[in-house]
Amino acid sequence: MKITDALAMASVRRALFFGVLLALLVGGAVGRFTSPVTGLEVTFYNAGDLMIESISLDFGSADTQSSIQAFRIPPGKARTLVLNHAPGMGFNVQVNYPDGRKQEFCALRGDMQVKPRIILKL
Repeated sequence: MKITDALAMASVRRALFFGVLLALLVGGAVGRFTSPVTGLEVTFYNAGDLMIESISLDFGSADTQSSIQAFRIPPGKARTLVLNHAPGMGFNVQVNYPDGRKQEFCALRGDMQVKPRIILKL
């Protein structure tokens, strides 16, 4: 049987289509789950009764300095921030509440997690 005759058959075209689709899906999944981690995905969870008005993060190394702000995290909700920062180096956090109170701390210094969860409660 010639290749052109085989491709003319619907079952062969269907098998070829699903084979290529499966190869793309498997390749994408393998690439996604085996890629090296280049930063942190930090999740901040508001475990308190007050709205968090803002969270300010300051972090850096000898070469760079960065700041990130997140706004309005309701009670019982979480927000994930992605930092271009190596695990274990730590970073400064300032949490601001609507009544003017603040929490300030250094987070995750020496902690090598790449997807940590920080629970915030005033």
